Amino acid sequence: MITAPPPSLSQDKRLTKGERTRLHLLDVAAAEFAERGFQYTRISDIVARAGVTQPVFYQYFASKQAAYDELVGMFAQRLRQAIVQARLPGDLTGAELASRIRQGVSGLLAILQEDSNLTRIGFFQADEAEALKDELLGMIADNVRAEQQAGLFRPEVSADWFAQSLMGIIERFTRQAPDADRQQALAEFITGLLLDGIRRRKAP
Repeated sequence: MITAPPPSLSQDKRLTKGERTRLHLLDVAAAEFAERGFQYTRISDIVARAGVTQPVFYQYFASKQAAYDELVGMFAQRLRQAIVQARLPGDLTGAELASRIRQGVSGLLAILQEDSNLTRIGFFQADEAEALKDELLGMIADNVRAEQQAGLFRPEVSADWFAQSLMGIIERFTRQAPDADRQQALAEFITGLLLDGIRRRKAP
């Protein structure tokens, strides 16, 4: 599984010096791309911020485009993996069902909040961003259809529209950059909204 490096990974003493340098360059490149955009980021900007020379950059990446593509690819793969892991088994009920949905939503929010630079690049800036969102929508809808067939959710609900709704909610909240506590509260809110809606319940 390919994962995006958290900011501290480049300092991991278990890695070789070359591995740490490569991850550090990715961290710095993500910050530069996020701040300046791909077009206006120069390799000279990246190496100056990273404290290395251009020949060092070219030891690890063939071009600026190669570094950018790797960052976008890592981000996309993490989201794909999170959605695959979020598919619910068919035997869940009650509180356990809500808990698993909350975990899935929290997982998506965590990935999108863990590295704001990477999210800005992969989810909003990259030419491939909309295609990625469309792919993720399809994966979410497939999950929902499987869960409907297992009897977890109402069969008349459109899986495609559900996926669009969930993605819209997550994308909007991601732009607000919530902290960890607010992120958990958002996961609770989104889960409750999706499961119970906003309609007032009748008294028993």
